[in-house]
Amino acid sequence: MMMTRRTLLATVGGAAAWAQAPGPRYDLVIRGGEVRDPRRGFQARADVGIRDGKIAAIEEQIAAESGRDVMEARGLYVVPGLVDLHTHCYWGGTALGIEADRFGARSGVTTWVDAGSFGYDSFAGFRRFIVEGAQARIFGYVYLYPDSRNPDIDPVKYTQGVMKRTGETVVANRDVLIGVKLQVGSNMNGLYSLDFLKIARELCDAYKIPLMAHISFAPPETPQVMELMRAGDVITHCYNGHTLGLVDAAGKLKPGVAEARARGVLFDIGHGLGSFNFAAARKCLDAGFVADTISTDIYHLNVNGPVYDMPTTMSKMLYLGMSFDEVLLRSTWHPARVVGRVEGLGTLRVGGPADVALLAVEEGDFELVDSQRNRVRAKQRIVSRAAVVRGRRFVAPV
Repeated sequence: MMMTRRTLLATVGGAAAWAQAPGPRYDLVIRGGEVRDPRRGFQARADVGIRDGKIAAIEEQIAAESGRDVMEARGLYVVPGLVDLHTHCYWGGTALGIEADRFGARSGVTTWVDAGSFGYDSFAGFRRFIVEGAQARIFGYVYLYPDSRNPDIDPVKYTQGVMKRTGETVVANRDVLIGVKLQVGSNMNGLYSLDFLKIARELCDAYKIPLMAHISFAPPETPQVMELMRAGDVITHCYNGHTLGLVDAAGKLKPGVAEARARGVLFDIGHGLGSFNFAAARKCLDAGFVADTISTDIYHLNVNGPVYDMPTTMSKMLYLGMSFDEVLLRSTWHPARVVGRVEGLGTLRVGGPADVALLAVEEGDFELVDSQRNRVRAKQRIVSRAAVVRGRRFVAPV
């Protein structure tokens, strides 16, 4: 599967003329790493040449002098930039928000998806102050239930009243917005939770946009939620240890879960402060139910534990028995397909976007902690050593 220089020059437009020009051929060369692209099943010790924000070459050896900048990756895995499908990065616009660039630079997350930190009425600030000008790629789900709700109006009637503006906001900003986010659980929206989910379903059907649904505590019950989910929708917090989970006490999938997956509903981890439990995850895995995407639900209350970052969450799935490549696939290509806004996102191939993470798998004795503070000892952990986003070194803001 290795690309030769001749093959490369034949497939990248204008490359032959560029190669004859004086000076470095590449803006950046990543040398000596183990290149892994789980989308293609590609694994090889190779160098990566980057030009104009794109992967321009993956070759057995690229001379250091060919790059204006060089990153040494010997002993590291060179993989697609990590895609975190559930974050809260509306820094300054909400009490939950963290800075995507500051944490992305050290964790290898080059694409962030904010999962509902804002409603339709505060999206403009998200676009202007968070998305525009960031090094990382940032997208989002708009929250159906704005914080500015008038407390004197019935919550269900109020939410019905903002359906149109919420749907129009998503449709008018499809370059940034993926769909609608809703929290489903008695601890979040109380007695109105199922009503809100039905409103969200009506909204998403009317505007043909995806839904992301947080699940936590019953009521409603799991089958009721699954019945209202459609292909392309995402259930997040799928490995929570709460009553609105995917498996029963005996470890069997609850009614409607397998049917939802068969319809094309996707299941996301969304670790968070309270929504990832080792025992629940083990039960799901033992039942043959593997999450489609790995995400952190990272925000300022969990960034110092138990979440920490994306590589730590990935390490927990490695501990639970996933292979490194299975973990990579669910942290790159799978969530990139949900984003669906950048061709080649989540892959590492010639012509694709130059978003890259340099990861190490360390051996040792490491403590990992779930949301309920259950602790395990792991023999391996994944850490990020460096990252590239849009063809440049990913550097935390000063």
